[in-house]
Amino acid sequence: MHAHPTVRGHRRGFTLIELLVVIAIIAVLIALLLPAVQAAREAARRAQCVNNLKQLGLAAANYESAYGSYPIGSHFQYDTVFGVYVESQSALVSMLGQLEQQPLFNAFNASRNIYVAANGTIYAAGLSALWCPSDPGISRTFRAYIGSDVTYENVRFTSYGGCTGTWDPEPAFYGAYTVPPKLPEQVPQVSTIINAMNGIFAYQKSIKISDITDGLSNTMLFAERSNFKLTQTAGGQGEADNWFWWADAVESDTLFTTMFPINPENKISLTSDEYTDSYAQSASSIHAGGANFAFADGSVKFIKETINSWPQVPTAKYPVGVSDVRGVQTLAPGTQYGVYQKLSTRSGGEVISSDQF
Repeated sequence: MHAHPTVRGHRRGFTLIELLVVIAIIAVLIALLLPAVQAAREAARRAQCVNNLKQLGLAAANYESAYGSYPIGSHFQYDTVFGVYVESQSALVSMLGQLEQQPLFNAFNASRNIYVAANGTIYAAGLSALWCPSDPGISRTFRAYIGSDVTYENVRFTSYGGCTGTWDPEPAFYGAYTVPPKLPEQVPQVSTIINAMNGIFAYQKSIKISDITDGLSNTMLFAERSNFKLTQTAGGQGEADNWFWWADAVESDTLFTTMFPINPENKISLTSDEYTDSYAQSASSIHAGGANFAFADGSVKFIKETINSWPQVPTAKYPVGVSDVRGVQTLAPGTQYGVYQKLSTRSGGEVISSDQF
């Protein structure tokens, strides 16, 4: 018998054209899927950012419940290193216990100013709850010149700041740097500035929940501020490394104002304003079209940058009808707050409907 020969099928390979077609199809699929993947990742980052702000809102509410008021926005403290009263810890440091960071709060030496070596551990600590995942580089460490007994310090940053309302001048320019027994708030012009501040966070003054007569759901508590949007190169106003330090209470480090629109980088020129500038003072984010805000009722809302705001000439220092008279914001007759500004005041008596923002 003869064995049957093995029958082998003829194998045919892909032609070059077929391979190119397959590669092209794969490329098209990737191009179609990539935006969806990126959108999903941004949605996740945005959700985390919302969660961070909810934690801050809850911490502030718990602080108010425990101590009868919200933490002071900018606390001035005397220290022998400086010989005068200067800004000390931020409201974020004051709330560490409510942010489930009691061990770190225990490391804070409240009898000394935040800038001194004794509090270097605080400055150098990075808290993910203070970082928006969409804000590139926010988790970095920067070796900063402090000018205290330690001179150089490792500092960390925050993507969030407390709302001072429509204005937050630098009180040091008006006599706040005093020595005992005189306190900063006992200087007449500084006292005038403090009393004129209309947000939840103020200088040398703690705000009670009963002071928020505009309603908790209509009053901003915290907002996003994108550190990445500030100037990234060394030198000049708005430098990213020199603003948004989380531990101290210098105005634009942990506080913001609605003087300028949301994401001002898209609308107005960079203008210097006393110690800070228009970009560092404002709410901003990497999220497209607006920024997240925590309100005093515990809610977090995404406010579009197109929200009604008072008119501003792109190249002007201040909005139309607004001026600064010795640290006090003055409005020309007929000047009206926009919806954005109304949401930042605690007791302006404005009527705001929910469909306006």
